[in-house]
Amino acid sequence: MKQTMLFIFLVISLLFNAYFVKKSTNEATVKEVLDGDTFILMNGDRIRLLSIDTPEKGRCGAPEATQTLTALVADKPVTIKEERRDQFGRRMALVYVGHTLVNEVMLASGWARPTYDKNSQKDLLQTAYHQAVEGKLGVHSAQCKKVDPKPSSPDCTIKGNIDKGTWDHLYHLPSCRHYNQIILDMDMGEQFFCSEADAQAAGFTLAPDCLR
Repeated sequence: MKQTMLFIFLVISLLFNAYFVKKSTNEATVKEVLDGDTFILMNGDRIRLLSIDTPEKGRCGAPEATQTLTALVADKPVTIKEERRDQFGRRMALVYVGHTLVNEVMLASGWARPTYDKNSQKDLLQTAYHQAVEGKLGVHSAQCKKVDPKPSSPDCTIKGNIDKGTWDHLYHLPSCRHYNQIILDMDMGEQFFCSEADAQAAGFTLAPDCLR
């Protein structure tokens, strides 16, 4: 009798363990991909990939970044490591599917840029990014990086450019000294404007080297 009761207890215990393991796996499974660097788990938690940034919706490369992340994590169990919160309270982490570091793959694909947050895989992520740049992949290709950009209209020739060192948003008129040297990274929101008022409304200020 005791052996029978012990057997029943063990079976029930195994069933409960299997249930909680399955529940835990479901909660760590990706339910929905929002964009190129953010997804939602089955339990409703929103996770953002640590140390990378992908184009915002409406910008060059945004659909491709979302498609790439979807192929990597959609409906798959993921492992969350080195989690932290950003200034807005959002969960950020290194994310793995099996042994594959998703953050690294996104940078290697060229559809993401690094944000250089501290983490144990920083060197690996930087290597992936530099390889994408050298290979002119994703946003580093002619699709998004306009070395000799042409305005869609002859009335919209003002170049809005972001200084990568200071992140100052500057606009350049055709009369500006370095106008012809300005490259537009369309994935970052650099663009042509039709008037100075439009550029200023978008948060850009006149470049210091411009002659008035």
